[in-house]
Amino acid sequence: MRASHIVHYLYLNGTTVKEEIIGVGAASIVVNRGGYAFKIPRIPMLLEIDEQPVREKLSNPDDDEWNEVAVAITSLQHEKAIYKRLGDHPGIIRCYNVDSEEPSIQMPLMNGNLWQHLLEVRPERSRQLSWLLQLAHTMAFVHSRRVIICDLRLDNIVYDDDMNIKLVDFSDSSRMDSQWDLKGCDKSGFSILSDIGRFGVVMFEIVTGQHCSFDIYEDWHGVGPPTTWPRREKLPSTSEVWMGSIIEKCWTMGFASAQDLEGELEKEVPNI
Repeated sequence: MRASHIVHYLYLNGTTVKEEIIGVGAASIVVNRGGYAFKIPRIPMLLEIDEQPVREKLSNPDDDEWNEVAVAITSLQHEKAIYKRLGDHPGIIRCYNVDSEEPSIQMPLMNGNLWQHLLEVRPERSRQLSWLLQLAHTMAFVHSRRVIICDLRLDNIVYDDDMNIKLVDFSDSSRMDSQWDLKGCDKSGFSILSDIGRFGVVMFEIVTGQHCSFDIYEDWHGVGPPTTWPRREKLPSTSEVWMGSIIEKCWTMGFASAQDLEGELEKEVPNI
């Protein structure tokens, strides 16, 4: 029989998080604070195992858990720097405290993310195309600001009351040099082409309602170059999929830029 666990989360001052937790990530949690979404360091506190108390306060600063807290703070600082570079854009969630040194990100509360939404709703094609055009336009803007998204996926795309979408969570994104020519990769192997490849996954999932994966680390076994372009046979067929030719080009480096992708999507508007 597996042991049962009770885990709470702590603020940096060691007190227990009492606010509503609306999201949990690897290094951070998101809480509802005064009508805003606040992303703060994830500091788990294991209270009980099989109803037996474990600990009641934050560990000693010499513990490994404090190193994890430092990583979480660094991650938030990195993400906030990306928001500052991107500035205000209709397709990007706003960071209200971008100039604050506090390790948190203050954002508007949104209605949900596309992954959750698509579990319950199959939107009309006009809505799907509208989302994809918004996303391609936003991705082109992000690249123009010399940022690689790296982790584009449905649960990092949120929507508002009017069903317009915004990108959220740039914790895994890369902030490139301001003079970067948009060619080549970051130190982890991500590029604007891999962003476009992942756009193809998002597009496939929106259009078909089926899950698929585009992982440049999939074939790495601990030795040799860590990243490779996913082999085509590991991705699903697009032959019977609406706008499948566009998805195919995303997966086979058929677009040199997000602007080219946006232009191809715009050609579909008269067909709706």
